[in-house]
Amino acid sequence: MTYKTASDLTKMMIDYLDSLGYEVWRNNNLAVKGRSFIGKKGLPDIIGYHRNYGQFIACEIKAIGDRLSVHQMEFLTSLGMSNGTSLVCQQVSDGTINLTIFLDNGESKISIWNEYEGRFKESGVSDN
Repeated sequence: MTYKTASDLTKMMIDYLDSLGYEVWRNNNLAVKGRSFIGKKGLPDIIGYHRNYGQFIACEIKAIGDRLSVHQMEFLTSLGMSNGTSLVCQQVSDGTINLTIFLDNGESKISIWNEYEGRFKESGVSDN
């Protein structure tokens, strides 16, 4: 398994979510020098909706060593508990790419990227 940058992971997730029927895009939510930040803290890197059902989806991307902020965790948990699709795609130190899915009961489940199949498979591990 090769190590990926945050940009590589973002492109991979956009392509993967598109293949599942989602219309998604990169969400830029950065402060601009010389201006006060007026956005919402914690918004994810990828947002969109399902083309057939309209369900909102949000995905935060984390490269090796990156961590979720409190605001990001609050947003993703709240979205998951509101029946939105809420994800974190993160590559960990061994090169594995994990996808954490936040569920409507406040719990989460983890899937692992299978490079050869080009999809995630449930790991059987929950992150509760």
